[in-house]
Amino acid sequence: MDKEYVAHIYSGILLSHEKKQKEEAVALHEYLNELKTDLAMGDQDTLQEGQLDRKRFLEEFPRMKEEIEERIKKLHALADKADKVHRDCAISHVAAASAGTMSGVLTILGLTLAPVTTGASLALFATGLGLGAAAAVTGASTSIVESVSTLAVETEASRLTSTADNEEEVFEGVVRDSAAQFAYSVGKFFQAMQDIENNVHAIKVAKGNPGLAASAKRFTTTGQVSVKRGKQVQKAFGGTALAMTKEARIKRVAEAGVSLLMEVAILVKEAKHLHEGAKAESAERLRQQARELEEKLEMLTHIYESLQ
Repeated sequence: MDKEYVAHIYSGILLSHEKKQKEEAVALHEYLNELKTDLAMGDQDTLQEGQLDRKRFLEEFPRMKEEIEERIKKLHALADKADKVHRDCAISHVAAASAGTMSGVLTILGLTLAPVTTGASLALFATGLGLGAAAAVTGASTSIVESVSTLAVETEASRLTSTADNEEEVFEGVVRDSAAQFAYSVGKFFQAMQDIENNVHAIKVAKGNPGLAASAKRFTTTGQVSVKRGKQVQKAFGGTALAMTKEARIKRVAEAGVSLLMEVAILVKEAKHLHEGAKAESAERLRQQARELEEKLEMLTHIYESLQ
C-alpha cells in the first residue's frame, strides 16, 4: 500500500478524533454553565426561604415564648397542688393508722380481760371494733380522694404537654379499683357496727343478769358449763368475747396481734414519709416536664437573640 495513502488515512482519523473531543468539550462546558446557573438559582431560592423562615421565627417567637412560660407556670402550680393533696392525704393516712393501732390494742385488751371483767372487756372490745372500722373507711376514702385528685392533675398536665392519654379509660380504671377497695371497707364497717351492737347488748344483759355473766366467764375460761347454760350464754353473748372458748380467744388475740404489727408498720412508714416532706411522685414528674420546657425555651431564646 502507498505510504502517502496510509498517511492520508491516518491524518483523517486524527482529525475526526480531535473534532469529537472538541464537541465533547463544548458539550461539557455548556453542561457546567447550566449546572452553575441552576445552583445559583437554587442558592437564591434557598436564601430567600431561609430569610422567610428567619423573619417568621422572629415574629412568632415572642408569642411562643409567652405560651411556653405560661405552660411552665401552670406545671409548677399543678405540682404544688399535687404535693398539697398528697401531704393532706398523708396526714389522713397517719390518723387512720393511729386509729387502727389503737383499735388493735383495745381489741387485744378486750379479749384478754374477758374472763376477768365483763363490762369493761366488752366496752374495750366494742371501742376497738369501732376504731378499726373508722380507720378502714378513712383509709379507703383518703386513697380514693388522692387517686382522683392525682388523675385530675396529671390529665391537666397532659393537655399542657400534648401527651393526653385516653382520659375516660384511665378514669374508669381508677374508679373501678377505688370502688372495690371502698366497698370492702364499707362492708367491714357495717360488720363492725353489728359487732358493736352485739357488745352493747351483751353489756346490758350482763348488768341485768350477773349469774349469766358469771357463767359466761366460766365458759370462756374453762368451758365447764352445762349444755343448757352454754346455749343461754351463746344466745345472750353471741358475737362477743364472752361467747368464745379459750382457744377461740387465743386465736383471735393472735390475729389481732398480727394486725396490730401491720398497723404499727404502716404508721411508722406514713409518719416518716410525712416528716420527710411527703412529696408526691406525680409532682416530681410535673416539675421534670417544667424543667424540660425551660431548657427548650432557653435554647430558642439563644437562637432568637443570635438572629436579631
